[in-house]
Amino acid sequence: MKAAFAHWDNRIAPVFDTARKIFVVEADLEQVIGETHETLTEDMPIRKALRLVELGICTLVCGAISRPLYELITAYGIRVIPFLAGDLREVVQAWLHNDLERDTFDMPGCCGSGRGRRRGIFSTNKEEYEMNGNGTNRTGKGGGQGQSRSGQKRGRMGGPLAAGDAGTCFCPKCGHREPHERGVPCMQKQCPKCGTAMTRE
Repeated sequence: MKAAFAHWDNRIAPVFDTARKIFVVEADLEQVIGETHETLTEDMPIRKALRLVELGICTLVCGAISRPLYELITAYGIRVIPFLAGDLREVVQAWLHNDLERDTFDMPGCCGSGRGRRRGIFSTNKEEYEMNGNGTNRTGKGGGQGQSRSGQKRGRMGGPLAAGDAGTCFCPKCGHREPHERGVPCMQKQCPKCGTAMTRE
């Protein structure tokens, strides 16, 4: 089985749409049998997807990813494990031992727990459910926005509630910033200057 890890500076790259480097690991029974560093030379989503297919990738591990690119890659039968952050080697080891569900690798401010991320990262119904204040926290009690295990309230994308509607959408490519629009995830917006998928600050 081959997995690709989008990385930058020995860490998981924050946004796959603009990532240029992937670390490809081939494993069998939790043992690495081959690894290579590859370059993604194209920004076009279809080119990125086809490059992964060409390399025989079965699983892509990455940070934030836009909905169109996620759907394009999964359409080719590649599993995507998104919204992760952390040291590249630590994430690889966690993947080898099927241990990426830990909150340790959750990307701050992008989504909820690992379990929720695996069930469906773009679950519109789930987002609306939480936005309308009808959700339950991890203790099973109602209360609008969910809570973490420490009891701290969290926003609908898993970040601190303090971000609220006053957050900022940020373009990781050109640095453009604009106010976050309530109900519209930043990763679903394209930068008006360069067209790159934006992310939440």
